[in-house]
Amino acid sequence: MNSKRQNVLEISSPWKDNDNPIWLGSVLSLQRNIEKFNFPVNLSTEKRKQLVSIVSQDLLALDQLTKPYILKAEDTSPLEKDFLFEYFLSPSSFMQAHVGEAFVLDKTGKFFATLNLGDHIHFRLLDTKGDLENSCNVLENIEVALGQKVNYNFSPRFGFLTSDAADCGTAFTASVFLQLPALIHTGKLQDFMLKHVDDSIVTTGLQGTLSEIIGDLLVVRNNFTLGLSEENILSSVRSYVTKLIVHEQGLRKKLKEEESTEMKNKVSRAYGVLVHSYQITVSEALNAISLMKLGLELGWLTGVTIKELNALFFGCRRAHLLAHCGEDIDQEELPHKRAEYIHKVLQNAELHIEE
Repeated sequence: MNSKRQNVLEISSPWKDNDNPIWLGSVLSLQRNIEKFNFPVNLSTEKRKQLVSIVSQDLLALDQLTKPYILKAEDTSPLEKDFLFEYFLSPSSFMQAHVGEAFVLDKTGKFFATLNLGDHIHFRLLDTKGDLENSCNVLENIEVALGQKVNYNFSPRFGFLTSDAADCGTAFTASVFLQLPALIHTGKLQDFMLKHVDDSIVTTGLQGTLSEIIGDLLVVRNNFTLGLSEENILSSVRSYVTKLIVHEQGLRKKLKEEESTEMKNKVSRAYGVLVHSYQITVSEALNAISLMKLGLELGWLTGVTIKELNALFFGCRRAHLLAHCGEDIDQEELPHKRAEYIHKVLQNAELHIEE
């Protein structure tokens, strides 16, 4: 157990080692609740504190975690909460977390649990290698180990009970984050989705909708948890993800062979935005970084790596940028600081597109 207050902003990030041009990462999660406690929304502040104390004590003692530590929500700064939201690609903000709620992390930078936020315990595990099955085993081992110390709320008929009835059953979610610039910028994504309709799968953008996809990032996750095993869910998600990746790779090959002038123009504009802007917003940066990755894959860009661009994708977001540049930066300065940060990362990048 580590009682020393940890600096969340210095977390050891597996995102920095990701060199996959399409599979940005995945987040596997399990939701659990403790017997004899109401769901968090119906708990008093004192009961919430009691549950945090009970669960965290057992969780921090698990051998399956590497130097785990707890951050009570009331002691966690807004910047740290925003950083965790960005880092773990959470679909919902942690800004409203308050007394009686907490976060548990460990030194690997892959494990993350929230306490009393929606459910008593929400386990999460990052995967940046595309190894869903092994990551699922790691997550399940942690959940089982804690289950030997506390009793989960379980129904023989409905499985693990959760605050949202739609999440009962295994209460397991596998979310995969794919960057698909070729499918999106050629207008082929909608065609793919119409051809491969699968009720067991939900696809969204980072914002939780397909109406605005930022950074060409598509989130693929399972739609159901009741009546399905973790293996069933992983198989379904991987099958759909594999189809998307195959189509994306096919389109990239075609774009390279055809020397697509339209795509060369998009990549050139993205390069100009990133390298020459005095100010740049988050969405502008994320959209351009995705096209830069595509340009690099198509051989139109040198002087930077996929790994560096993947790390930049996180580094230019608000909380990560503040963590890098300093917390005392005014909001008005952020677009300029973001541009400076991007310029430094891309200082050796060169565009090689023939006239």
